[in-house]
Amino acid sequence: MEITTIPAGPIQTNAYLVADPETREALVIDAPPDALAPVMAAVRAAGYTLREIVLTHHHWDHVVDANALKVATGAPLAAHPDSLPDLRSPHTPVMGAEVAPVEPDRLLNEGDEVTLGTHTFRVLHTPGHAPGQISLYDAEDHVMFGGDTLFQNGYGRVDIPGASVEQTVGTIAKLLALPDEVVVYPGHGPSTTIGAERGWMSAVAGRGRA
Repeated sequence: MEITTIPAGPIQTNAYLVADPETREALVIDAPPDALAPVMAAVRAAGYTLREIVLTHHHWDHVVDANALKVATGAPLAAHPDSLPDLRSPHTPVMGAEVAPVEPDRLLNEGDEVTLGTHTFRVLHTPGHAPGQISLYDAEDHVMFGGDTLFQNGYGRVDIPGASVEQTVGTIAKLLALPDEVVVYPGHGPSTTIGAERGWMSAVAGRGRA
């Protein structure tokens, strides 16, 4: 599996170009502002066939270029059903970023699969930061693309509309079931592992059970 991280936009949101080198098929995860050009350049340079665009959640910094990328490539777009209202009717522009409506071609729920060549990702519904937030987990390759579900030493904000502390605690408890060696590719910042974050995650989940 080849993973290219493309930080883009005013708050450096990570888009990921994930490819199977055997089949030359690729998957794009999230589409932040200004991601279209570098994603397209990487796809063309490597000779990939873009099979799908997956949005981890509906927040503007993850979706501004989603419609443009879908139109430019013809690749289908997938998201969780709870993201539909905001994808269809985006909120007012934030930080000068105009968000175009986009219609998913496929809805992803807990337990669904996203296939990339010889690799299979299981969809985990990981709400808290956003009700429709999902993560893509490949148990064989020990990788997870989590959007704003989990960062180094923290998780996505819960003081914004639609966020939930209770759901975040439940999501953290769910992620604790994953092996320590799972590498987490977040929506912002560098990658980490479940093992590196297990200490504080256990404390958060414990407070939720108290």
